[in-house]
Amino acid sequence: MPDVPVVRIDRSLLKSLRAFSEDRLRFLDEAAALGPVAGLRFGPSTVLVVTDAEVARTMLVTAASSWARPPATRIPVRIGVGENIFTQPEKAWAVAQPLVAPAFRSRALAGRLEVLDEIVGSELSEIVIGEELDLELVMGRIALVIAAWVFLGEKLASDQAQELADHQRHIVGWVGRRLGALSAGVPIALGADARSMRAHRGALEQYVDGVIDRAATSDDDETVLGMLRSARIAGRALDRAEVRGHVLGLLLAGNETTASALSWILVHAAKNPERWAELRRQPERVGAFLTETMRISPPVWGLTRSPTRSGVTLNSGGKAIRVRRPGVVTIYVRGMNRNPDVWADPMRFDPDRHTGEGGGAARNLIPFGLGPRGCIGQHLALAELRAITPALARRGNVVISGGVEEDASFSLRPKGGLRGHFATPDARHS
Repeated sequence: MPDVPVVRIDRSLLKSLRAFSEDRLRFLDEAAALGPVAGLRFGPSTVLVVTDAEVARTMLVTAASSWARPPATRIPVRIGVGENIFTQPEKAWAVAQPLVAPAFRSRALAGRLEVLDEIVGSELSEIVIGEELDLELVMGRIALVIAAWVFLGEKLASDQAQELADHQRHIVGWVGRRLGALSAGVPIALGADARSMRAHRGALEQYVDGVIDRAATSDDDETVLGMLRSARIAGRALDRAEVRGHVLGLLLAGNETTASALSWILVHAAKNPERWAELRRQPERVGAFLTETMRISPPVWGLTRSPTRSGVTLNSGGKAIRVRRPGVVTIYVRGMNRNPDVWADPMRFDPDRHTGEGGGAARNLIPFGLGPRGCIGQHLALAELRAITPALARRGNVVISGGVEEDASFSLRPKGGLRGHFATPDARHS
């Protein structure tokens, strides 16, 4: 066992996994409190928890070839979505990633992003002031409308987008429950929960197949779909199932994390009406508001890696910590972002941390990951968030119904969803 302080969950592996699945953040926070590298003991096994930003950067960038996503994180996504770019092992990823990366470059996105404000304005015009809403689903709908336009060249109707976003939410929920479970590495899924998940996936597959059929008569090769259809691997075109899998994977990853970020933006807007009103008056401050939201409530709450070879070490505090295969290390992004040694009063929502001289701790933030397997769509995600957030602020104040708890599943989401409404700004917050 590595020479690090450890939180023992239970002496039984099965009981440990059940307890962790029910309250992941509690145990991760306990490990983070022990130091920059600590351990979670699951029965006889230990998972290392990293909250040292420099160790994380080394793992993700400098020593990226020594680390890979473990099967227990790739297999649930493969079952829930199908084989796609994110389920590929490292060598296959190196082949698949260049197929779609050009579609996410600024130049390729520029034309489609020109209509972003128009799309956002149209979607938000449907939000009625004072009407109780499933805010999480509404944010998923808006993100999916944009994703469909950028990825697929499709102008998706709001009602269809909301239906598809609900299907996706069920799939993401299943994947999140499977991650960290004893069955995470098992390549099959049985039972009523799995059958329900497959029914929801079937609805998404039917939609994507329709898009692929319609794209057969189009010469637009600059969308993600267009690039996938024209891609060749060793001279071979991708078949329909491969194209569908990659599209669904990109929609799942991009739409889910963007929708989660939007949900947390609304939560922090409701808790900090003065800051929300400030953003309404000064939309140019949106960058700092977004960064502070993703610091406290990062959609990507953790990144899991396993060593690809023997002799891999983590170097922290002058100590080399050896990680044997098939050991697992979790880069605990949420814990890193709330470290009181880095962020004064870390739970205080303060966008000013990220402006002027207050931005000195930016190196400790990795909201989209780093290195060769960093988020391929981060430019698009930021463009979406920068367009949507000020428009939401102009729509009015945010009122959340009931309390909000965090749920660390596939992404960091409000537990049990997010309900509430928009209200006309009062004189104090206008």
